[in-house]
Amino acid sequence: MSGEIKPTLLPPENLAGPALSAVTMVMTFLACLALGCSILADRAADRWLARATSAISVQIIETTQLSAEDQLPAVLREIQATPGIGTSRILPRDDLVALLEPWLGTGNIGEDMPLPLLIEIIPAENAKLPTASLSARLKAVAPGARLDTHGRWRETLEGTARALELFAALVLAMVTLATATVILFATRAGLLANEEILNVLHQIGAHDGYISRRFEGHFVRVVSLAAMAGLAAALVFFYALGGLIAEARDLNFLIYLTPLPLAAIVLSWQVTRRYVLRNLRAQL
Repeated sequence: MSGEIKPTLLPPENLAGPALSAVTMVMTFLACLALGCSILADRAADRWLARATSAISVQIIETTQLSAEDQLPAVLREIQATPGIGTSRILPRDDLVALLEPWLGTGNIGEDMPLPLLIEIIPAENAKLPTASLSARLKAVAPGARLDTHGRWRETLEGTARALELFAALVLAMVTLATATVILFATRAGLLANEEILNVLHQIGAHDGYISRRFEGHFVRVVSLAAMAGLAAALVFFYALGGLIAEARDLNFLIYLTPLPLAAIVLSWQVTRRYVLRNLRAQL
């Protein structure tokens, strides 16, 4: 009859269901979170590095013989004589105060506090500045001048980005291991709960591949639905995050998250198949 419901060979109550679904959904969400945050961090690092690479600065401090203002004209002449410089500007005192307030506290920088002069230099497009020679010339004409190419800051930022990528890879590895372990125990519990049925199937001549496919089909269905739910939750999370973080507003990075549910399905299929076949063969 076309409307007849085909009975299930392995009773659903003897197989893992809600618990496995919940764990798989959470693990998929965490994997998407780790990968997505790693991509966003890499985006932010690239943007910050591009800004740091495209700008250098000259700091002029007061010396025992000359004030910063006395050294400024000579510094500006050397900057203007350097090929490859697009624009340069002297940062107003208010901008310097805003830069220092996070470290010294709001309202603690008075008018009597000596602040260095800071000149921001933007290289011309595709130009490579002779920073070494410029630094030497500045030192020669202004002993209180120091050229800062932000090299140390770039190294720190690059190191942080690499650390975040390593952390994301570690989280993905741990999530994969935890998911495989949960599927393994769920499969083991299913084998024990259906031991009598499996014995009957063996006695009537059912081969191991036939029995294994019954388990594989069940766990793949459970993991598929749960993994897609975890992906959907991650998509909603990153969509909401786009209102807070600039890097998350361009949602094309979400395409990189879509293989994760497929990876969970393949993992479930392989773990279940290998474990069931190994145990069935051990019983012969």
